[in-house]
Parts: sequence; C-alpha cells; structure tokens
Amino acid sequence: MSFFLNLLAAAVFAPVAAEAPERLYACGDDQVREYRITGAGAGVEAIEAWRWTAAGAQDLPLAYRTKLLGHIDDCKPVDGGRAILVTASTGGVVLIERSTGKVTFRATAPMAHSADLLPGGLIAVALSIHKNGDRLELYDRGGSESPLLHLPLPSGHGAVWDAGRQRLFVLSHDLIQAYRVTGTRRAPVLVEAARWTLPGRRDGHDLSLRPNGRYLVTTDDGVWTFDPAGDFVPLPALNPKLRVKAVSMTGGGAPGKGDGRLAWVQAEESWWATGFTIARGDGSDPLRVPVDGLHLYKVRWLP
Repeated sequence: MSFFLNLLAAAVFAPVAAEAPERLYACGDDQVREYRITGAGAGVEAIEAWRWTAAGAQDLPLAYRTKLLGHIDDCKPVDGGRAILVTASTGGVVLIERSTGKVTFRATAPMAHSADLLPGGLIAVALSIHKNGDRLELYDRGGSESPLLHLPLPSGHGAVWDAGRQRLFVLSHDLIQAYRVTGTRRAPVLVEAARWTLPGRRDGHDLSLRPNGRYLVTTDDGVWTFDPAGDFVPLPALNPKLRVKAVSMTGGGAPGKGDGRLAWVQAEESWWATGFTIARGDGSDPLRVPVDGLHLYKVRWLP
C-alpha cells in the first residue's frame, strides 16, 4: 500500500515543467529584436532576449551599416529559427545567423519589403515603389549581390514560400499571385499558377501564412483571412482597422489545437508604431507591449 501512496504523492507534488516561451521578432530602424512570450490572458509577459543592429554588424560593408539597412521593414525567422531574413526599404537584404549574428547573405535591393527562402538555396525578394523597384527578384543564397531574375510586381510587399502547396505567394498593390518554381538553382524560372484580386480598398501591405494553411493579408482598410481554394474573409479582430503594418499568428502548440496567439502592429505615427499587440487567436485578451527607442514596423512569430 505504501508503494502506491508514494506514487500518488509523487504525482501530486512533482514540479510542473514551465511552458516554453514563444519567440517573436520585432523590427524597425536598423534593429531586429527578439522577445520571449510566456503566459496567457492577463498574465502574458514579453521579455526582450536578443538584439541585432546593422550599425554594429562589423561583417557588413559600411553602406549597409549606415544607409542600406536604415529602415528595416521585415524580419522573418527562417531555417527553423536558426536564421533571420531581413529586408529594408532603404535598399538592403541580409540573412543573419541567429546564434552568432553573422551575416551569411546580403544584397542591394531598392525598397525591399519582404523576402523568403525557397527550396534549392534560393531567396525571393519583393521590391516596392522605386525607379528600380516594383519587382520580384530571385537570388542564390550563396551568391550575394547577384539577382538571377526579376519579374514585375507593382508595389511589391509580400513574399511567402508555401511548402505545403509548393508555391511562392507574392503580394502587390492589387493582387496575390502564386508561382511555381522550376529551372535550376543557377537559372530558376517562375511560372504564374494563379492570381487573386485583393478585397476592400486593396493596397496590399502584409502577407503571412497561418498555421492552418490559410493566409493573413492586410490591405488599406483591414485584415483578411485568405484561402487559396476559396476567398477573402474579414478577420473579425482586425477588420475594419486602418494601417495595420504587420500581422502574424502562431500555432496552438500541438496538432489539432488550432491557432495560438495573434500579434500585430498598427501605425500610430505616420508609418510606424511605438509598440505591438499580442492577443489570443480570436483577438481576445489583447495586451499592448511598448517598444522603446524604435520606430516599430513589423512583428513575426517563430513558426
């Protein structure tokens, strides 16, 4: 009997393992910051755990440290969180090794607004309004500064590789387009497979993939869930809401648990904000997290 009582006591009094924090990346100016998010509802905590600045990146040429990465506009965790893919409207793209801060790829790309890694060592970059912009570019991640091809993309604002569908989804002023990637690593080819016209007042601004395989897309007047097999549906928590610069959603932490947390940035001063908001997946229990000393533009969860 004492054996079973001891087992029961061990089960009752055994310490409960702390929930692993989720990682959220926030960026603006020449900085990328990593926050560790724990708790739920009113008990959510956001603690800065890591920071990278272009000015301090001694492995970058001077132009990147002083100009080309002056207004970072996206900071996408890739390679399972081992790297951060950064774009800047001031004309730079870099791939940063998370553990060391080392830059492993760089490119000059006017008004770069979004990027993603593709299979076979390729990088896709969406460039916005500029005399040398308004296009989609592909690079070899082993070949800095040398674009392999480009296609027209008016006011390019989003580039997302969809591994499940094996398509590159890109966002422009009026459209979402899906491309098949063919050819070789040295001579890739993009073939348009589908396109969809944005809802509302259009002016596409942000595109991110949800854990359930659908997308979140922001336009001039709101945030929408987009299903490539269906249509655009307003996201109740954020539609209508003007000038949402970024929206990102985590998974539920386990198969079948659905969406986890939602995070977004809504412009407060012209194009930037002084903080971001975290909420449950349905938008309930929102918590605003102030960000000091930064013109905040985007937030991205680690998938």
